[in-house]
Amino acid sequence: MTTCACAEVAISAEGLTLSPAPGAPIILSDVNFEVPLGCRAALVGPNGAGKSTLLKAISGMIKPSSGRLMTNGHSPRLGRSDVALLAQRTSLTPGFPCTVERLALMGRLSRRLWAPGYSQEDVAQARAAVDAVGLNSLRHRLLHELSGGQLQRALLARALCQGATLLLLDEPYAGIDQASRQALNEILFGPALNGVTLLLSTHDSMDSSLCDRIFTADAGKISLRVACDGQHPHRHVALDS
Repeated sequence: MTTCACAEVAISAEGLTLSPAPGAPIILSDVNFEVPLGCRAALVGPNGAGKSTLLKAISGMIKPSSGRLMTNGHSPRLGRSDVALLAQRTSLTPGFPCTVERLALMGRLSRRLWAPGYSQEDVAQARAAVDAVGLNSLRHRLLHELSGGQLQRALLARALCQGATLLLLDEPYAGIDQASRQALNEILFGPALNGVTLLLSTHDSMDSSLCDRIFTADAGKISLRVACDGQHPHRHVALDS
């Protein structure tokens, strides 16, 4: 089996069984997989295959029914600054008076603890993150004025400002046009995320074409179908069946 040339593991699951809520039917059973540190990975499968449930478990939002799950060497826990989940449906209230730069600043909250306000370093980090995702000219734009693709990049800026080294994206390409997809891919697979591990879910295999590892979710299982060739980032080869 060809594997990614990464020395450490960002996500590790052994015998993992998940349901979307306590008492709900099991949706993924006896799952085993690894995502090496620094890789760009995709989870491909139809709606209802358990992709969102798995991302929530990795982020610490839900607990496994059984099995072992580790992220960056630790058990998943909500509030960790090194893991960021960009949900398919944002919880931001429509019309909420928040700018792109202010959203990025929110990524610093986990580092502020009980300190009031933001420091000059926080502001500098937020502006650098907004610039890294190509939204500097829109940093004072209100969120409800953004396109779907621009909002995805604004949420990425918050994750970068947070200092996340593991990014989980649930259907990031849903509802955005081709130009927005290209702009988003320039961030996801470009230098802005060097050293960051990425796991994105999608129902369209074309959306995973740049990824180092491609997993499929189907019939309650997760299977590795494609892995990078170990020499060229974002170039992958099919595994033997």
